[in-house]
Amino acid sequence: MSRKQYISLVVLALVAGLAGGMVSSWFFSNQLVFAREATKKAAEISPELRVIMAREINLLGLDRKPRIKLAVDENGEPGLHFYDEKGRYRAGFSIGQGTPALTMRDKSGLRLQIGLTRLMSTEDEWPTILLMDNKGVERVILALDIEGRPHLALKNATGDNRVVLGSAALKQTQTGVIEKRPLSSLVLFNEKGNVIWQAP
Repeated sequence: MSRKQYISLVVLALVAGLAGGMVSSWFFSNQLVFAREATKKAAEISPELRVIMAREINLLGLDRKPRIKLAVDENGEPGLHFYDEKGRYRAGFSIGQGTPALTMRDKSGLRLQIGLTRLMSTEDEWPTILLMDNKGVERVILALDIEGRPHLALKNATGDNRVVLGSAALKQTQTGVIEKRPLSSLVLFNEKGNVIWQAP
């Protein structure tokens, strides 16, 4: 190959490379613009294309067992729930009867629940921490009442008060009268729910 032919071949290769780069850049740039325009037009024609609509969405583990569930229950209440490798419920955030709650459960079924408690007669809400046994019975309650005053209640296996500390509204079993206890109050109950000691 002569020197003149070699130079011509190099120039031709450079021109071809430049032209190819320009065409490629133009093509992909136009493709990106086209994709954006197509997405925009699709959204204008049918906005629901941007939304996934379902009553329940499950994320499965490698064993195809549900690990995360996002669902709306039969009462129309939403919830996000997490399960362990054996399919046991371990944690979740849900709204029940209009009030939000975060629930955690150990492998034996004992539960911790942090949320709001609602008094249905007035729809007032106050923050509450519940500890429940594996039968779902509330055993410990730490809460603030609607006026922001705290109280702690310890309950037996049937859910009856045995110890109440702080400001709480207690119903007298004999008279049925509801007594509002002061913040410094401590009340002890027997198995039948009768007061056996209190201070002040």
